[in-house]
Amino acid sequence: MRISTQQIFTTGLNQIMDNQAAVNKTQQQVSTGRKVLTPADDPIAATKILQLQQDLAQRDQYDRNITAAENRLKLEEATLSSVTEQMTRLQELTVKAGGGALTLEDRQYIAAEVSQIQNSLVDLFNTRDPNGEHIFAGFKGKEPPFQPGPSGRYEYQGDEGQRFLAIGASTTVATGDTGKKLFVDIPAVKNSFTTSVNPLNTGDVQVSAGFVVKEDDYAEFYPDDLIVTFNPESAVSPPGPNYTIRRASDNRIVEGKANQPYGDGNSIVAAGVEFKILGQPKSGDEVLINSSPKQSITDTVFRLTEGLNTLADNPEDSATLDILIEDTLNNLAAAQTSISEVRSDIGARLNTVENTKNLSADVRIVSREVLSKLSDVDFAEAVSRLSQQTFLLEAAQQSYTTISRLSLFNQL
Repeated sequence: MRISTQQIFTTGLNQIMDNQAAVNKTQQQVSTGRKVLTPADDPIAATKILQLQQDLAQRDQYDRNITAAENRLKLEEATLSSVTEQMTRLQELTVKAGGGALTLEDRQYIAAEVSQIQNSLVDLFNTRDPNGEHIFAGFKGKEPPFQPGPSGRYEYQGDEGQRFLAIGASTTVATGDTGKKLFVDIPAVKNSFTTSVNPLNTGDVQVSAGFVVKEDDYAEFYPDDLIVTFNPESAVSPPGPNYTIRRASDNRIVEGKANQPYGDGNSIVAAGVEFKILGQPKSGDEVLINSSPKQSITDTVFRLTEGLNTLADNPEDSATLDILIEDTLNNLAAAQTSISEVRSDIGARLNTVENTKNLSADVRIVSREVLSKLSDVDFAEAVSRLSQQTFLLEAAQQSYTTISRLSLFNQL
Protein backbone atom coordinates (compact mmCIF):
# COMPACT_ATOMS: atom_id res chain seq x y z
CA MET A 1 0.00 0.00 0.00
CA ARG A 2 1.42 3.29 -1.04
CA ILE A 3 0.82 6.45 0.93
CA SER A 4 1.37 9.70 -0.82
CA THR A 5 3.18 12.61 0.76
CA GLN A 6 0.01 14.74 0.40
CA GLN A 7 -2.04 12.17 2.29
CA ILE A 8 0.54 12.11 5.09
CA PHE A 9 0.37 15.90 5.44
CA THR A 10 -3.45 15.95 5.29
CA THR A 11 -3.90 13.20 7.86
CA GLY A 12 -1.47 14.78 10.28
CA LEU A 13 -3.01 18.19 9.86
CA ASN A 14 -6.55 16.84 10.42
CA GLN A 15 -5.45 15.17 13.64
CA ILE A 16 -3.97 18.44 14.85
CA MET A 17 -7.15 20.37 13.93
CA ASP A 18 -9.43 17.82 15.62
CA ASN A 19 -7.37 17.87 18.80
CA GLN A 20 -7.21 21.67 18.69
CA ALA A 21 -11.03 21.87 18.32
CA ALA A 22 -11.48 19.54 21.31
CA VAL A 23 -9.09 21.66 23.40
CA ASN A 24 -10.86 24.87 22.37
CA LYS A 25 -14.29 23.43 23.26
CA THR A 26 -13.13 22.25 26.68
CA GLN A 27 -11.43 25.58 27.34
CA GLN A 28 -14.68 27.39 26.48
CA GLN A 29 -16.64 25.10 28.80
CA VAL A 30 -14.25 25.82 31.65
CA SER A 31 -14.25 29.59 31.01
CA THR A 32 -18.05 29.90 30.70
CA GLY A 33 -18.97 27.24 33.23
CA ARG A 34 -21.51 25.81 30.77
CA LYS A 35 -21.46 22.21 29.66
CA VAL A 36 -23.79 22.63 26.66
CA LEU A 37 -22.40 25.39 24.48
CA THR A 38 -24.57 24.81 21.41
CA PRO A 39 -27.69 22.71 20.79
CA ALA A 40 -25.53 20.38 18.70
CA ASP A 41 -23.57 19.37 21.82
CA ASP A 42 -26.70 17.71 23.37
CA PRO A 43 -30.00 18.40 21.58
CA ILE A 44 -32.15 16.83 24.32
CA ALA A 45 -30.37 18.66 27.14
CA ALA A 46 -30.44 21.92 25.16
CA THR A 47 -34.22 21.65 24.78
CA LYS A 48 -34.71 21.01 28.50
CA ILE A 49 -32.34 23.86 29.39
CA LEU A 50 -34.33 26.29 27.20
CA GLN A 51 -37.61 25.17 28.80
CA LEU A 52 -36.20 25.61 32.30
CA GLN A 53 -34.79 29.05 31.46
CA GLN A 54 -38.15 30.17 30.06
CA ASP A 55 -39.94 28.83 33.14
CA LEU A 56 -37.56 30.69 35.46
CA ALA A 57 -37.97 33.91 33.45
CA GLN A 58 -41.76 33.60 33.69
CA ARG A 59 -41.47 32.82 37.38
CA ASP A 60 -39.48 36.05 37.82
CA GLN A 61 -42.45 37.96 36.41
CA TYR A 62 -44.82 36.06 38.68
CA ASP A 63 -42.63 36.95 41.66
CA ARG A 64 -42.78 40.63 40.71
CA ASN A 65 -46.56 40.34 40.47
CA ILE A 66 -46.67 38.61 43.86
CA THR A 67 -44.72 41.47 45.43
CA ALA A 68 -46.96 44.08 43.79
CA ALA A 69 -50.16 42.27 44.82
CA GLU A 70 -48.93 41.76 48.37
CA ASN A 71 -47.97 45.42 48.80
CA ARG A 72 -51.24 46.69 47.34
CA LEU A 73 -53.40 44.36 49.44
CA LYS A 74 -51.50 45.24 52.63
CA LEU A 75 -52.00 48.94 51.85
CA GLU A 76 -55.72 48.39 51.30
CA GLU A 77 -56.05 46.41 54.54
CA ALA A 78 -54.23 49.10 56.53
CA THR A 79 -56.41 51.81 54.96
CA LEU A 80 -59.63 49.96 55.77
CA SER A 81 -58.41 49.49 59.33
CA SER A 82 -58.04 53.27 59.63
CA VAL A 83 -61.49 53.76 58.07
CA THR A 84 -62.98 51.44 60.69
CA GLU A 85 -61.35 53.44 63.49
CA GLN A 86 -62.73 56.70 62.10
CA MET A 87 -66.22 55.23 61.80
CA THR A 88 -66.08 53.97 65.38
CA ARG A 89 -65.41 57.56 66.45
CA LEU A 90 -68.33 58.70 64.31
CA GLN A 91 -70.62 56.28 66.12
CA GLU A 92 -69.47 57.68 69.47
CA LEU A 93 -70.18 61.24 68.31
CA THR A 94 -73.57 60.24 66.91
CA VAL A 95 -74.60 58.72 70.24
CA LYS A 96 -73.36 61.85 72.00
CA ALA A 97 -75.34 64.08 69.61
CA GLY A 98 -78.52 62.20 70.48
CA GLY A 99 -78.42 63.39 74.07
CA GLY A 100 -81.68 65.09 74.86
CA ALA A 101 -80.07 67.84 76.94
CA LEU A 102 -77.95 69.16 74.06
CA THR A 103 -78.80 72.44 72.37
CA LEU A 104 -78.34 73.36 68.71
CA GLU A 105 -75.07 75.07 69.62
CA ASP A 106 -73.83 71.92 71.36
CA ARG A 107 -74.71 69.82 68.32
CA GLN A 108 -72.92 72.28 66.04
CA TYR A 109 -69.71 71.71 68.02
CA ILE A 110 -70.14 67.99 67.46
CA ALA A 111 -70.87 68.63 63.79
CA ALA A 112 -67.53 70.43 63.45
CA GLU A 113 -65.66 67.29 64.59
CA VAL A 114 -67.89 65.10 62.39
CA SER A 115 -66.96 67.30 59.43
CA GLN A 116 -63.25 66.87 60.21
CA ILE A 117 -63.70 63.10 60.38
CA GLN A 118 -65.47 63.19 57.04
CA ASN A 119 -62.46 64.94 55.53
CA SER A 120 -60.17 62.30 57.03
CA LEU A 121 -62.37 59.54 55.63
CA VAL A 122 -62.30 61.07 52.16
CA ASP A 123 -58.50 61.26 52.36
CA LEU A 124 -58.48 57.54 53.16
CA PHE A 125 -60.95 56.82 50.35
CA ASN A 126 -58.54 58.62 47.99
CA THR A 127 -55.46 56.68 49.17
CA ARG A 128 -52.72 56.26 46.55
CA ASP A 129 -50.17 53.50 46.15
CA PRO A 130 -46.39 54.15 45.67
CA ASN A 131 -47.03 54.47 41.92
CA GLY A 132 -49.39 57.37 42.54
CA GLU A 133 -52.56 55.47 41.58
CA HIS A 134 -55.68 55.67 43.74
CA ILE A 135 -56.35 52.16 45.03
CA PHE A 136 -60.15 52.57 45.31
CA ALA A 137 -60.78 54.15 41.87
CA GLY A 138 -61.09 50.96 39.81
CA PHE A 139 -59.45 51.41 36.42
CA LYS A 140 -59.46 55.23 36.77
CA GLY A 141 -56.53 55.23 39.15
CA LYS A 142 -55.08 58.54 37.97
CA GLU A 143 -57.95 60.63 39.35
CA PRO A 144 -59.24 60.83 42.97
CA PRO A 145 -62.35 58.63 43.16
CA PHE A 146 -64.18 60.85 45.68
CA GLN A 147 -64.56 64.50 44.74
CA PRO A 148 -66.77 67.20 46.26
CA GLY A 149 -69.78 68.35 44.30
CA PRO A 150 -71.16 71.91 44.22
CA SER A 151 -73.20 71.34 47.40
CA GLY A 152 -70.21 69.94 49.33
CA ARG A 153 -71.34 66.33 49.02
CA TYR A 154 -68.72 63.85 47.87
CA GLU A 155 -69.50 61.86 44.75
CA TYR A 156 -67.76 58.76 43.43
CA GLN A 157 -65.97 59.46 40.15
CA GLY A 158 -64.21 56.11 39.65
CA ASP A 159 -65.56 53.03 37.92
CA GLU A 160 -66.39 49.47 38.97
CA GLY A 161 -63.32 47.83 37.44
CA GLN A 162 -61.40 45.42 39.66
CA ARG A 163 -57.76 44.74 38.89
CA PHE A 164 -56.30 41.24 38.88
CA LEU A 165 -52.70 40.04 38.71
CA ALA A 166 -51.44 36.65 37.58
CA ILE A 167 -49.24 35.30 40.37
CA GLY A 168 -48.91 31.79 38.93
CA ALA A 169 -49.52 29.79 35.79
CA SER A 170 -53.13 29.17 36.86
CA THR A 171 -53.54 31.59 39.78
CA THR A 172 -54.81 35.17 39.69
CA VAL A 173 -55.68 37.41 42.61
CA ALA A 174 -57.70 40.62 42.91
CA THR A 175 -55.34 43.39 44.01
CA GLY A 176 -57.99 45.81 45.22
CA ASP A 177 -61.64 46.76 45.58
CA THR A 178 -63.52 49.73 44.20
CA GLY A 179 -64.71 52.61 46.32
CA LYS A 180 -68.18 52.07 44.91
CA LYS A 181 -68.31 48.57 46.37
CA LEU A 182 -66.72 49.55 49.68
CA PHE A 183 -68.09 52.98 50.48
CA VAL A 184 -71.04 53.73 48.17
CA ASP A 185 -73.11 50.58 47.65
CA ILE A 186 -73.85 50.11 51.35
CA PRO A 187 -77.29 48.52 51.95
CA ALA A 188 -79.41 51.08 53.78
CA VAL A 189 -81.10 49.81 56.92
CA LYS A 190 -84.27 51.71 55.95
CA ASN A 191 -85.66 53.09 52.70
CA SER A 192 -83.26 55.78 51.55
CA PHE A 193 -82.83 58.26 48.70
CA THR A 194 -80.22 60.26 46.84
CA THR A 195 -80.45 63.82 45.63
CA SER A 196 -78.94 65.21 42.45
CA VAL A 197 -79.40 67.92 39.84
CA ASN A 198 -80.18 67.34 36.19
CA PRO A 199 -76.88 67.64 34.28
CA LEU A 200 -78.77 69.52 31.53
CA ASN A 201 -79.67 72.39 33.87
CA THR A 202 -78.75 75.86 32.63
CA GLY A 203 -78.97 77.69 35.96
CA ASP A 204 -76.83 77.54 39.10
CA VAL A 205 -78.64 74.89 41.15
CA GLN A 206 -77.45 72.83 44.13
CA VAL A 207 -79.28 70.43 46.42
CA SER A 208 -78.54 69.19 49.92
CA ALA A 209 -78.38 65.50 50.84
CA GLY A 210 -81.64 65.80 52.78
CA PHE A 211 -83.09 63.31 55.27
CA VAL A 212 -86.29 61.50 56.09
CA VAL A 213 -88.58 63.46 58.41
CA LYS A 214 -91.70 61.27 58.28
CA GLU A 215 -90.86 57.59 57.94
CA ASP A 216 -94.46 56.42 57.37
CA ASP A 217 -95.04 58.92 54.55
CA TYR A 218 -91.81 58.00 52.80
CA ALA A 219 -92.43 54.27 53.27
CA GLU A 220 -95.79 54.70 51.52
CA PHE A 221 -94.21 56.70 48.67
CA TYR A 222 -91.14 54.44 48.26
CA PRO A 223 -89.78 53.29 45.78
CA ASP A 224 -91.06 56.12 43.57
CA ASP A 225 -88.92 59.17 42.78
CA LEU A 226 -89.53 62.91 42.97
CA ILE A 227 -88.79 65.47 40.26
CA VAL A 228 -88.62 69.14 41.21
CA THR A 229 -89.11 71.29 38.10
CA PHE A 230 -88.65 75.07 38.05
CA ASN A 231 -91.37 76.90 36.15
CA PRO A 232 -91.33 80.26 34.33
CA GLU A 233 -91.60 83.15 36.75
CA SER A 234 -94.82 84.20 35.01
CA ALA A 235 -96.52 81.03 36.29
CA VAL A 236 -97.26 82.75 39.64
CA SER A 237 -98.58 86.14 40.63
CA PRO A 238 -96.72 88.25 41.41
CA PRO A 239 -94.07 86.78 39.07
CA GLY A 240 -91.13 85.09 40.74
CA PRO A 241 -89.13 81.87 40.97
CA ASN A 242 -91.34 78.86 41.59
CA TYR A 243 -91.29 75.09 41.28
CA THR A 244 -93.56 72.06 40.98
CA ILE A 245 -92.91 68.60 42.47
CA ARG A 246 -94.12 65.53 40.57
CA ARG A 247 -93.89 61.77 40.90
CA ALA A 248 -91.46 60.30 38.40
CA SER A 249 -93.63 57.25 37.71
CA ASP A 250 -96.76 59.01 36.44
CA ASN A 251 -95.88 62.75 36.50
CA ARG A 252 -98.62 63.51 39.03
CA ILE A 253 -98.20 66.53 41.27
CA VAL A 254 -97.24 65.52 44.81
CA GLU A 255 -99.21 66.85 47.78
CA GLY A 256 -100.35 69.97 45.94
CA LYS A 257 -96.75 71.09 45.38
CA ALA A 258 -97.53 73.05 42.23
CA ASN A 259 -96.11 76.52 41.51
CA GLN A 260 -94.58 76.80 44.98
CA PRO A 261 -92.52 79.97 45.62
CA TYR A 262 -88.81 79.29 45.68
CA GLY A 263 -86.46 80.75 48.28
CA ASP A 264 -82.73 80.15 48.09
CA GLY A 265 -81.82 77.64 50.84
CA ASN A 266 -85.34 77.16 52.17
CA SER A 267 -86.35 73.69 53.31
CA ILE A 268 -88.71 71.69 51.11
CA VAL A 269 -90.72 68.78 52.50
CA ALA A 270 -92.48 66.27 50.24
CA ALA A 271 -93.39 62.59 50.53
CA GLY A 272 -91.81 62.40 53.99
CA VAL A 273 -88.36 63.74 53.01
CA GLU A 274 -86.81 67.15 53.56
CA PHE A 275 -84.14 68.78 51.45
CA LYS A 276 -82.86 72.21 50.49
CA ILE A 277 -82.28 73.71 47.07
CA LEU A 278 -79.71 76.46 46.74
CA GLY A 279 -78.67 78.78 43.94
CA GLN A 280 -80.38 80.62 41.12
CA PRO A 281 -82.31 78.11 38.98
CA LYS A 282 -83.70 78.89 35.57
CA SER A 283 -86.94 77.80 33.98
CA GLY A 284 -86.79 74.12 33.06
CA ASP A 285 -84.08 73.21 35.58
CA GLU A 286 -84.70 70.03 37.58
CA VAL A 287 -83.69 68.52 40.90
CA LEU A 288 -84.04 64.74 41.26
CA ILE A 289 -84.89 62.86 44.46
CA ASN A 290 -84.31 59.18 43.64
CA SER A 291 -85.23 56.35 45.97
CA SER A 292 -82.41 53.94 46.74
CA PRO A 293 -81.92 50.77 48.79
CA LYS A 294 -78.34 51.91 49.40
CA GLN A 295 -76.65 54.83 51.11
CA SER A 296 -73.00 55.78 50.81
CA ILE A 297 -70.84 56.47 53.85
CA THR A 298 -70.23 60.02 52.64
CA ASP A 299 -73.97 60.69 52.36
CA THR A 300 -74.56 59.21 55.83
CA VAL A 301 -71.95 61.52 57.34
CA PHE A 302 -73.04 64.50 55.25
CA ARG A 303 -76.66 64.10 56.37
CA LEU A 304 -75.58 63.81 59.98
CA THR A 305 -73.53 67.00 59.70
CA GLU A 306 -76.38 68.83 57.99
CA GLY A 307 -78.88 67.72 60.61
CA LEU A 308 -76.66 68.63 63.57
CA ASN A 309 -76.03 72.08 62.09
CA THR A 310 -79.63 72.93 61.16
CA LEU A 311 -82.20 71.05 63.23
CA ALA A 312 -83.47 73.47 65.86
CA ASP A 313 -84.56 72.98 69.46
CA ASN A 314 -88.25 72.37 68.87
CA PRO A 315 -90.45 69.25 69.07
CA GLU A 316 -90.75 68.81 65.31
CA ASP A 317 -87.00 69.05 64.62
CA SER A 318 -86.25 66.93 67.69
CA ALA A 319 -88.35 64.12 66.21
CA THR A 320 -86.48 64.46 62.92
CA LEU A 321 -83.18 64.42 64.83
CA ASP A 322 -84.15 61.19 66.58
CA ILE A 323 -84.82 59.53 63.22
CA LEU A 324 -81.54 60.89 61.84
CA ILE A 325 -79.52 59.62 64.84
CA GLU A 326 -81.08 56.16 64.63
CA ASP A 327 -80.60 55.91 60.85
CA THR A 328 -77.00 57.16 61.10
CA LEU A 329 -76.05 54.58 63.74
CA ASN A 330 -77.68 51.75 61.79
CA ASN A 331 -76.09 52.80 58.48
CA LEU A 332 -72.65 53.19 60.06
CA ALA A 333 -73.00 49.71 61.56
CA ALA A 334 -74.00 48.32 58.15
CA ALA A 335 -71.00 50.04 56.55
CA GLN A 336 -68.64 48.57 59.14
CA THR A 337 -70.09 45.10 58.53
CA SER A 338 -69.57 45.52 54.78
CA ILE A 339 -65.98 46.69 55.27
CA SER A 340 -65.27 43.82 57.68
CA GLU A 341 -66.41 41.33 55.05
CA VAL A 342 -64.04 42.85 52.50
CA ARG A 343 -61.18 42.83 55.02
CA SER A 344 -61.78 39.11 55.57
CA ASP A 345 -61.65 38.61 51.82
CA ILE A 346 -58.39 40.59 51.67
CA GLY A 347 -56.96 38.28 54.34
CA ALA A 348 -57.88 35.26 52.22
CA ARG A 349 -56.21 36.84 49.20
CA LEU A 350 -53.06 37.56 51.20
CA ASN A 351 -53.00 33.90 52.28
CA THR A 352 -53.25 32.86 48.64
CA VAL A 353 -50.41 35.22 47.73
CA GLU A 354 -48.25 33.89 50.59
CA ASN A 355 -48.89 30.25 49.69
CA THR A 356 -48.15 30.91 46.03
CA LYS A 357 -45.00 32.80 47.01
CA ASN A 358 -43.73 29.86 49.09
CA LEU A 359 -44.59 27.34 46.37
CA SER A 360 -42.84 29.47 43.75
CA ALA A 361 -39.70 29.60 45.89
CA ASP A 362 -39.68 25.80 46.26
CA VAL A 363 -40.22 25.22 42.54
CA ARG A 364 -37.48 27.74 41.73
CA ILE A 365 -34.96 25.82 43.87
CA VAL A 366 -35.80 22.53 42.13
CA SER A 367 -35.69 24.11 38.67
CA ARG A 368 -32.31 25.69 39.34
CA GLU A 369 -30.92 22.37 40.60
CA VAL A 370 -32.09 20.55 37.46
CA LEU A 371 -30.80 23.37 35.26
CA SER A 372 -27.44 23.25 37.01
CA LYS A 373 -27.13 19.51 36.41
CA LEU A 374 -27.96 19.94 32.75
CA SER A 375 -25.95 23.04 31.92
CA ASP A 376 -23.18 23.54 34.50
CA VAL A 377 -19.81 22.00 33.76
CA ASP A 378 -18.04 19.62 36.14
CA PHE A 379 -14.83 21.59 36.59
CA ALA A 380 -12.78 18.67 37.95
CA GLU A 381 -13.74 16.45 35.01
CA ALA A 382 -13.31 19.28 32.50
CA VAL A 383 -9.85 20.27 33.73
CA SER A 384 -8.75 16.62 33.67
CA ARG A 385 -10.13 16.26 30.15
CA LEU A 386 -8.41 19.49 29.10
CA SER A 387 -5.05 18.14 30.30
CA GLN A 388 -5.54 14.94 28.33
CA GLN A 389 -6.65 16.79 25.20
CA THR A 390 -3.67 19.17 25.49
CA PHE A 391 -1.33 16.21 25.75
CA LEU A 392 -2.90 14.61 22.66
CA LEU A 393 -2.61 17.88 20.77
CA GLU A 394 1.05 18.21 21.63
CA ALA A 395 1.66 14.57 20.65
CA ALA A 396 -0.09 15.09 17.32
CA GLN A 397 1.98 18.19 16.66
CA GLN A 398 5.24 16.43 17.50
CA SER A 399 4.42 13.32 15.43
CA TYR A 400 3.41 15.53 12.51
CA THR A 401 6.72 17.37 12.72
CA THR A 402 8.64 14.13 12.84
CA ILE A 403 6.77 12.44 10.01
CA SER A 404 6.94 15.54 7.83
CA ARG A 405 10.76 15.33 7.90
CA LEU A 406 10.84 11.72 6.60
CA SER A 407 12.25 11.46 3.08
CA LEU A 408 14.08 8.80 1.00
CA PHE A 409 16.79 11.32 0.31
CA ASN A 410 17.56 11.41 4.04
CA GLN A 411 18.56 7.71 3.84
CA LEU A 412 20.99 8.09 0.96
